[in-house]
Amino acid sequence: MVDRWLKTNCLLASATAFWLAALSPLPQIGKGISYSLALVASVQLVGESRRLIGQDARRAALTAMNQELEQVEIGLHTQQQEQALYEIYGAAPTYPKEVKQELTTSLEHLYKEPSADRTEETSTSTSSEKSFYLAIKSLLEVRGETYVIEKILKMGGRQWDEGKRLLQQILDEGQQNEW
Repeated sequence: MVDRWLKTNCLLASATAFWLAALSPLPQIGKGISYSLALVASVQLVGESRRLIGQDARRAALTAMNQELEQVEIGLHTQQQEQALYEIYGAAPTYPKEVKQELTTSLEHLYKEPSADRTEETSTSTSSEKSFYLAIKSLLEVRGETYVIEKILKMGGRQWDEGKRLLQQILDEGQQNEW
């Protein structure tokens, strides 16, 4: 990263120096060479700047995704703790309407995440899959199978059988991985 910044600054300094050299009292051939070198350095500067902007954008996107993942994990952990309290004390967790909607939206987001379709396993995808499994399991206990299939997996009506199969696949994977 520092190398790219250094290279960009050197290209900028070179382009400026060649341009200023061309403006000085040089013979025509010297001015032509200076203008040419300034143009080449400027073109390389633009290319390097685009790569640098792309890297910054990727880094910002990864940071935002990691923050979102951390927030979802905190929410799921809280839900698991509430479920444990429910099992101990027998009281069903009651959420305000906004919190309930946020949990549902987070689960839908996890389900629709394109990275869930990848076959290779990484630590974050495994963590997301585990979190998704645990959230589905908690919702099954609190809300039931119909709610999960219709509201979370969005497979009610004609897609009911496919939704039931997908839910069973999620539960089987969780049990297989001993989550």
